[in-house]
Amino acid sequence: MKLSCAVLLGALSLVPAYAEEPVAAPVTATDDVEATMKQMSFTFKQAEQAQTVAAMQASVASLQQLVTSVQAHQFPTEKQVMFQRGLTEVQAQLSQVEQSLAQGDLAKAKEQLAPVLDLKKQYHKERSPSIWRMIFGD
Repeated sequence: MKLSCAVLLGALSLVPAYAEEPVAAPVTATDDVEATMKQMSFTFKQAEQAQTVAAMQASVASLQQLVTSVQAHQFPTEKQVMFQRGLTEVQAQLSQVEQSLAQGDLAKAKEQLAPVLDLKKQYHKERSPSIWRMIFGD
């Protein structure tokens, strides 16, 4: 039985096309935490200043990737748990931002981004406590 090209092409169009799932890039630990933190700060500012949902989504996705690379870093044993907790809190907050962006709510996403700055300040104090705090405690 011979099939014409038109019949074959018509049959092929009935076969559903499967889009490949995007594969996340493998996460590697950052070698330079300081440089990565500076990049995170720059990317955070880009997210804050974004004028569109798409622009903010790109910045937040980049920020999440940077946070993930820092999470893979091995900090000094005495600070590992604390830093991981802080980075996990940042990721959780960024996930909320992403959800608002997925709903197209730029204003809410920007509101939800603000606590990330507070977390940064909190954990940077932990990273480099003042001499007075080291002497007298909290």
